[in-house]
Amino acid sequence: MPIWLVRWWKPLAVVALVAGAYLGGWVTNGWRMGQEIAEEQASQAKADLAEFKRQADRLSGISATFEQAAVALRDANPKIIERYTRVEVQSPLPAGCRIDDGRMQHINAAERAANAAREPGAAVPTDPRNDKR
Repeated sequence: MPIWLVRWWKPLAVVALVAGAYLGGWVTNGWRMGQEIAEEQASQAKADLAEFKRQADRLSGISATFEQAAVALRDANPKIIERYTRVEVQSPLPAGCRIDDGRMQHINAAERAANAAREPGAAVPTDPRNDKR
């Protein structure tokens, strides 16, 4: 065995022990930090998923409301148009004649329905927490 190793083995052992402890702490701390980052990412993913679900539910409600309005318009408008067409066919106006009361009522009903369909409904809320309905 070389003489320098016999003379310096204790200080070298201490340096090796300190270096090993430092390296072990560094590896352990890195592992712990990796776990914390993974937990933060998982909690962020859960929060994002919850927000997506909340928005999907809100859009589903809006879609259902829109579908109900569309069905109501499909049901109402053809009936009004059919009534006016039936009156027009049953009693056509001669040239230069004034519109009778029954025909005017049907025209006014058609105008009201068209105006009601054209008017915008309630605005779609951007944030369900601010919806005051």
